[in-house]
Amino acid sequence: MTHLDATLPPRPEVLALAQTIEAQALKEGAGQRATELHALAAALFERTWREDGVEEDAKEALRAYDSAARDTKVEGACDAAIASAHLAGDFARDAATTYAELYRVMRRFAASADGGADGGVQACADRARAELTLLAAFKPADRILAAIDEALLAQGSLGSAALLDAAATNSGPPKVVRLERWDGKDAARVVITLSAKATFRSGDDAVTSPGSDKKVLRTFVELDGVQLGEVDRETPTKGVVTDVRAESTTTGSRVTLDLDGQAYRKVFFLVEPYRVVIDVARHPPGSGARRTVSSVVLDPGHGGNDSGAVGPTGVKEKDVTLAIAKKTQVELAKDGLEVTLTRDDDRYVTLEERTARANQSSADLFVSVHCNAAENRARHGVETYVLDTTKDDIAARVAARENATSEGANAELGSILADMRLANQATHSDRLATLLQKSAMSSLHGYDAVLDGGVHYAGFYVLVGARMPAVLFETSYVSNTTEETRLVSDDYQTRLAEAIANAIKAYREGR
Repeated sequence: MTHLDATLPPRPEVLALAQTIEAQALKEGAGQRATELHALAAALFERTWREDGVEEDAKEALRAYDSAARDTKVEGACDAAIASAHLAGDFARDAATTYAELYRVMRRFAASADGGADGGVQACADRARAELTLLAAFKPADRILAAIDEALLAQGSLGSAALLDAAATNSGPPKVVRLERWDGKDAARVVITLSAKATFRSGDDAVTSPGSDKKVLRTFVELDGVQLGEVDRETPTKGVVTDVRAESTTTGSRVTLDLDGQAYRKVFFLVEPYRVVIDVARHPPGSGARRTVSSVVLDPGHGGNDSGAVGPTGVKEKDVTLAIAKKTQVELAKDGLEVTLTRDDDRYVTLEERTARANQSSADLFVSVHCNAAENRARHGVETYVLDTTKDDIAARVAARENATSEGANAELGSILADMRLANQATHSDRLATLLQKSAMSSLHGYDAVLDGGVHYAGFYVLVGARMPAVLFETSYVSNTTEETRLVSDDYQTRLAEAIANAIKAYREGR
């Protein structure tokens, strides 16, 4: 790997050089020379990102490193792969991302070594494994590592032994393991959690109610090849959905929702674990979007056995977010706003339930409160996120951490968001995010070195399906020693709460 220690020329000149080198690498195609050129271009792109902080430079570096690491048997591929893993973690500001990417390197190179490659390939696998040991405290959930294995299997990057392991793990047909519902007068959500991925089809029909001529409108989901597990077969409900039924069919299973009159429905899936989400409402999202704000849902991130990020001295994200949300609730109540918390104590609430509760209450705004974290403890600042179909790799990695999923799972979310995105609603969310970011910087005035991290776009599960303007607020970095201390102080929490409240009031006033 080429190291660049000298002072670089201005950024435009460095980028032009890096792009020229990368173009030459693409012409080379494959082999030692191509690997060296890709790695050199990547190092230049990475250096400009670290000095100037332009996100596109980091994305270019990651792409070039990945190209350099493509052929595990070529000298330099190992250095490029490991450099890419560390850059990905820094880029995402998350040590768990570094771990996941190093795990990917270890698995790729170990499989290549099993295939008869030279000792250098095995040495790279051992090197990555040693680094994983040092990062053991940041190991992500097993399902995330399993998702990486699945992706490598699909690419043919793992050997036959791994294929046999995967086959044993995924033996048997998928089953419905949980059926959850959240009722509401005007909106409801049903979530079907499966033991494995399965194909599904949705549709609508109408049947005549027994003993009368009245037509009952229904929406349903057919789950192909899926068995019903130990779930309730029928659950009467109230509101826009009047009944939820699960039944076996000749082709698998079906979940049917009886509706109270005409309704809008959206069916989509989320992964890790795989679940099918059915959202039903009397009106399509975005209809009648307005600046009138009388009710707000505040979502304190994490809770219960999900601590979220943990700071250097043990401060837990779940405790900070709850404290800030409660203070915000008090501030908004003073102004006559109705405020609902998705949790008001230390308990676990699923991501899909949080959004469901916001829709259920017909809230006008939804704000999810979080604390950021990064392996590099020098990282600091305040950031606000909006749901969108962006390809921004940094935002995607932050979303993967908050979603507790792999980046591959987040990529699958892209097509869903593209289908669900509503321009009017997105514009309102953008405006709320901008007001919140400005309000936070104003409220925290007086604290040294508070960095304005800006507004970003990413696929956060907790925002998917929200029927109102919705944002995710990363209050500060709990992984940073200074900001960790601030986040547990009453004054800092109060200022953050005031920032959220003031932004909501400004939004309501049409600013």
